[in-house]
Amino acid sequence: MTGGPITVAGVTVEPGSRRDLAPATSESYTGDRTTLPMAAINGAEDGPRVFVTAAVHGDELNGIETCRQLLDVLDPATLRGAIVVVPIVNVLGVQIGSRYLPDRRDLNRSFPGSHTGSMAARIARLVLDEVIDGSDVGIDLHTAANHRTNVPQVRVVLEDAAARSLATTFGAPFVLSAKLRPGSLRAVAAERGVPVLTYEGGGPLRFDTDAIDVSLRGTLRVLQRLGMIDEAPEPAHPHPMVLHESRWLRAARGGLLELQCGIGDLVLAGEPLWSTASPLGAERASVDAEEDGYIIGATTLPLVQPGQALLHIALPGDRVPAEDDPTDEEDNDPEGVDRD
Repeated sequence: MTGGPITVAGVTVEPGSRRDLAPATSESYTGDRTTLPMAAINGAEDGPRVFVTAAVHGDELNGIETCRQLLDVLDPATLRGAIVVVPIVNVLGVQIGSRYLPDRRDLNRSFPGSHTGSMAARIARLVLDEVIDGSDVGIDLHTAANHRTNVPQVRVVLEDAAARSLATTFGAPFVLSAKLRPGSLRAVAAERGVPVLTYEGGGPLRFDTDAIDVSLRGTLRVLQRLGMIDEAPEPAHPHPMVLHESRWLRAARGGLLELQCGIGDLVLAGEPLWSTASPLGAERASVDAEEDGYIIGATTLPLVQPGQALLHIALPGDRVPAEDDPTDEEDNDPEGVDRD
């Protein structure tokens, strides 16, 4: 909980005010400073402290636009509590359009980091010290990895009742059970008692307006649920499906891919999922669903190789019932590239 002035990256933010900051994280080969842009908004009244981060992976851009729109609508004069928004965590990755830092390190496997380690470690430590520590709740915005797309979903540890409740309040179509990955922002925050909602939606290196809309609505709804703002949009999906188990389905044969389902679809056992054909069209292999499930992610590549992950399917779970409707209340990834 906040009350009175807050300090972020050595800068004092008085109640009812906003400060835009750019603390140094490292420097380039020429000695130019590499900074981390962030905005700290300290509300006029007491309340929780929340952080919103985006582009921890440098090719995942939807969260950047979500943060921009979020900052446009938040008013320090009416906010209760404080919020720190970091639209671009992996600044260097964004500059080169890469998921990773220039040294190929995954920033989301570099937490808690250190002040004297690699560039990834230094960025991670700055985010931990100045953004995560002292917060009550976090929202970390992601998209699918390269050549993939995700249906909007919130990933949490379902056993954490507070995180699960906020995840259903968010209003994405799916809430997915996702274990904590060592070295991730979410795992390190959890060790410090800070629940983090990891939002996944859309694909890399582009803006997906639908996924951005879901994430903006969801973020504002979480802030309202925490008592920080008075009004929030209607949920994109008022009754999210809570999914407890998911896995990726792989191609048995290579060739030209034709998907027979799309992300968000419910497929039933025996229904067609995809087919592959040779470039000459002489050979074809078809794959049907072995069990009922929701398609929550998919490849966007038209050409596939044997063993390539094509569809991320989640087993049907529990629909949030009407009496628990949050609107009425006060990874599993095969190559590791879609894990938050």
